[in-house]
Amino acid sequence: MEKNKIKLRDMVENPEHYFVMLKPASKTRKDVYNLNINVGGYSDLFTMIMDLLKAGMLALEGIEISENNHKQTERYVYSLLKVIEMLIPLEEGDLLDILHRKYLKQNKKSSAD
Repeated sequence: MEKNKIKLRDMVENPEHYFVMLKPASKTRKDVYNLNINVGGYSDLFTMIMDLLKAGMLALEGIEISENNHKQTERYVYSLLKVIEMLIPLEEGDLLDILHRKYLKQNKKSSAD
């Protein structure tokens, strides 16, 4: 129980430890945020963008996968899934777990009263 209190206090006093995925885009605008996606360089970034575009085009066209383009299609889908993986805010999930436990604890107290 004491451990949760320390975490909640830390959350209130140091929210930057929990909200790490989105960063303000500038000091003057607080309504726009940046998101980091890790790449190995410009070539990796451009390849990822092309793969995402091609995966989208394949989905729109609904073309059948032949033996010749099967590997490329797998690569496009892999790139798409990799970007989605990078967008999942796992660190913020810790905060949600803390808040959920606090909610359940308070709800349990309310039911007991």
